Amino acid sequence: MEFVVLSNARVKRPVTLPGGITLVPCFQTELESANSRISELTLEMMHRGCFVYDGWLPVDDWQADTVCEAISTIDSALAVLVLRTSAWFSWEPKYSPIVRGGMCYDLEQQDVVQMNQLANSVNEMNEKDSRALLSSIGWLSHSVRASEAPARFLFAFLSIEALATHIEGTSGEVSAFGRLRCEKLNGQQRKERRQECIRNIMDQLLDANPEKAVEQAYSQCVVGLGQRLQAHLTHVFGGETHPIELLFKRRVDGKTLYDLRHEIAHGKMDALSQAQREAVFRRARDLERIARRYIFEVLGNVVGCGLESGEGQTLLSVTPRLREGIVSNESMYKGPIDMAEVYSSMYMDSIRGSS
Repeated sequence: MEFVVLSNARVKRPVTLPGGITLVPCFQTELESANSRISELTLEMMHRGCFVYDGWLPVDDWQADTVCEAISTIDSALAVLVLRTSAWFSWEPKYSPIVRGGMCYDLEQQDVVQMNQLANSVNEMNEKDSRALLSSIGWLSHSVRASEAPARFLFAFLSIEALATHIEGTSGEVSAFGRLRCEKLNGQQRKERRQECIRNIMDQLLDANPEKAVEQAYSQCVVGLGQRLQAHLTHVFGGETHPIELLFKRRVDGKTLYDLRHEIAHGKMDALSQAQREAVFRRARDLERIARRYIFEVLGNVVGCGLESGEGQTLLSVTPRLREGIVSNESMYKGPIDMAEVYSSMYMDSIRGSS
């Protein structure tokens, strides 16, 4: 299995990692001539803090289980290097079938006009409300740009949770989101009610059964995040039940979207399992749609007009991405120097934020 590795770590000689993985630098380990192309590329990698490596791993057969095991071996071998330094590593197969292009979305003039109107409405809110809304939109933006499935999933969930928490818990008395509160008590009133509930239960049960007193005080007086979020979203979406069903009731492989959020956030997901990452990635799209719809529902309520949260028309590019055009062909691939040429120019702009 041949693959390309990108990293901010500079390894000056070919190395063999656990599992029989070989990495070969695609740059000059010692600059020899400032006039050669490979020297220019090496300097560019140093400047960007991103180095290109040619990698391969012997695979005995190409059965699905064997390939999955090989992928897991690569993930594990590269992941353990973070224990030595703060270096990051990413990789992808060197040869990909030319079967798909990139995706793009058509934005019409009316979409731009609508976004400008919404921006003006946000600017008219008080600072706390506008910051909470923009933060929610920012998390959604991070989600659609993230390449790692768990990050994409959690960012989309944060987009919902951050705004919901502000509306229900931290927005002031004079808030544009006041009508969207599921509970009309302010933060201080909720705190006082919770404390009174706890005191009553403790007075009744603490001496006789301390363990039962604590259990009942928590279950009856402290409402969990999931319950608060579900109540809030049910209120915001009104009679529309589909988002609530997707988040809290519909199970795929035994898990709701909220269950999956809990597993990722609390470290119960195997970070090196390709199968689990793919499963999370598939469900992240549903979560992103719900987050987008939720934000539009909130905005529509505040602005006072109906808003559409459609993603626009999806277009498949007719031109395959460059990395999908690198095939096992002597005329295309001429070894590590050629890889340095192709991959450095292809990735440098897209990974500036990684280093």
